[in-house]
Amino acid sequence: RDLKFLLGDEIDDNDYHNEFGLSTEKGLGKSRLWRLDPYSLIGYSFEKMPDYMALALSISQKHLKQVLPVDTQNVLKSIFQEAQDKLLKQEKSISPKHYQRLTSAVEFFQRGQQLKAADFDLEMLNRIYSAILHRKRLILSYQSQGKLKDYEVHPFGVAIMLPKIYLVAKKEGDMQKGDEAFRSFLIHKISDLSVSSHANAVPEDFELKSYLDQGNMDVLIDFQDAQTYTLELSITTGKHSNLIQDLHDNPISHDQELHHAHDDDWSLSATTKRTVQLRNWLMSLGPQAKVISPDIIKQDLIDNIDLIRANYIKRQH
Repeated sequence: RDLKFLLGDEIDDNDYHNEFGLSTEKGLGKSRLWRLDPYSLIGYSFEKMPDYMALALSISQKHLKQVLPVDTQNVLKSIFQEAQDKLLKQEKSISPKHYQRLTSAVEFFQRGQQLKAADFDLEMLNRIYSAILHRKRLILSYQSQGKLKDYEVHPFGVAIMLPKIYLVAKKEGDMQKGDEAFRSFLIHKISDLSVSSHANAVPEDFELKSYLDQGNMDVLIDFQDAQTYTLELSITTGKHSNLIQDLHDNPISHDQELHHAHDDDWSLSATTKRTVQLRNWLMSLGPQAKVISPDIIKQDLIDNIDLIRANYIKRQH
């Protein structure tokens, strides 16, 4: 009330003003207990919200509700609801049905064979966010290969790789090691997770995106071999193949080079690691692609093909 007076705003003497969200209740004896709820009276001009913003909020709620911290969801709940109401009230050039249609027409999807997402406790994710926010370590139990193991880790971030969600962290004692010390913990396999009172040692300049862009979440075929190789492919495309256009649009590395030899023949050069992801991608190309070099990646492919063939060839007695 006093603040409104100082600002020159009109004040109705019959109205009760509570600009700061203060509430009070009776305490012990003659005492009074005060509580501050800074979000209760925040004034958003929802009527002035642009249509595109309401649509963006609606889509954000749909796709982020499984990964947002619980407290954040609670704070944004009224904003998301107002955005929905805003869309429903549109009566001019675009009907509410059209807005709702656009909201339901934007989806995340997995490329390749679709896998169903595992159930997980959202509270686990909430505690991870809390540890990252307050720069604390995490203490957790993790289920792997049928065994439960305890860890104390420094949380670097959360990676969402449909349909899985990972905690990217380093174990206590491994912080001085390089990228090879990073561990990826599936959220749905974590149990008994708590936020430690000890500070974590995650560098201030660490960026999860850079870590992911370098392929560090890929699975190495040989964990002792993390070096990079120059992959050379010979590619022969069919009449209706979109492979070359796909590689132009979505290169497999930052330094990929594509050269047209003649007719439907192409050559590709790119820097890669020996990963399960690379091997599976080469397998998916089938007879369109042939590994020219290096020999070690060529052998990875041959060994995998031999193992697959062995499952379908009857053994001679």
